[in-house]
Amino acid sequence: MSSFRTVLPLFLLVLAPPSLRAADRAEAISAAVSLDADRDGLDDDLEQALLEQFVPVLQLSARECDALPAEFRPGLPQPQLLARNGTLYGQAFPRTSSTISGRLVELHYYHLWTRDCGRAGHSLDAEHVSVLVREQSTAGAQEEWKALFWYAAAHEDTVCDFSSAARAKDLEAEERGATVWVSRGKHASFLSRGGCTWGCGGDVCEGSKTWRASRVVNIGEAGALLNGSEWVRSNRWPLLEKLGIDFTEELMVSLSKRKDPGVMTLHLPLRTPQAVLLAGDSTADALAISGSKTGSALASAGNNTDSAVAKSAGRTGEAIETAGAKTGNAVARSTKGTGHALRATFRETGRFLGIKRK
Repeated sequence: MSSFRTVLPLFLLVLAPPSLRAADRAEAISAAVSLDADRDGLDDDLEQALLEQFVPVLQLSARECDALPAEFRPGLPQPQLLARNGTLYGQAFPRTSSTISGRLVELHYYHLWTRDCGRAGHSLDAEHVSVLVREQSTAGAQEEWKALFWYAAAHEDTVCDFSSAARAKDLEAEERGATVWVSRGKHASFLSRGGCTWGCGGDVCEGSKTWRASRVVNIGEAGALLNGSEWVRSNRWPLLEKLGIDFTEELMVSLSKRKDPGVMTLHLPLRTPQAVLLAGDSTADALAISGSKTGSALASAGNNTDSAVAKSAGRTGEAIETAGAKTGNAVARSTKGTGHALRATFRETGRFLGIKRK
């Protein structure tokens, strides 16, 4: 494709009418050779260049149960694992703003997993990070872009939503990708490691290792998917609905006016259901540890009790057996004596009544 696009301008230059000015001819050729397969108004080469420039650096847990983000087989309607190789899927589309001047593009990076193996786990997991970039005016012809804002989705659109955003300059990520912490098993994204302790308490970002994706695959737009990513539309995960915008006008204004250089959590104050779940999750951890220790103690006590009962039962059985034997002998003797006494009584009663035995 690249060689074809290199030769094509020369061919068009030959066909262009001589009456066209040089600038018009160059503009016509540029328009003719630009490709926009997802029909969003951005040249595909520009989309790929931006996606590669701002690809985030992921901090993944060394104990991550699903290893790495997955690559899925192209051309299938349902997601099917090709390899767990850390591939990221990207999206780029133009944006406008009434408060921010210049040419804007919103980039999304999807880290996709074959399973969520945290609490309430499930198969397939779609998570993402996004960035808003702006073209910089330069003296040269080369395009230069800088990031304005970053966004990280964490349990998005749930009661545990702890998604966050920050200015790119505060993250030192204006010209490159931001560092993003991904929670173990749940895969929620955080712009700071400290944010990973919130949500509903099931996120852990300790013991992480740095992962830099070597490949970003452009999935295009919802109405014009690229690179065989038809599985985006599968109802087995909510990936399709994540293709919308993250940087609303309201969020852009809030971030632009923000004085605090830190990360801004988008769902504060902590809502009551989330606080309950957070407390419940901590309690669950405590109970799990306590239960384990109590179980061990009970097992040990049970074993000791079993031994004591067994020994006691053995001795008691022997005692009962001995007592039973003695009681049996006593009863037998008593019964025998009683029988003799009854027979003697019957004989004497019979004599008294004048009854003779036959």
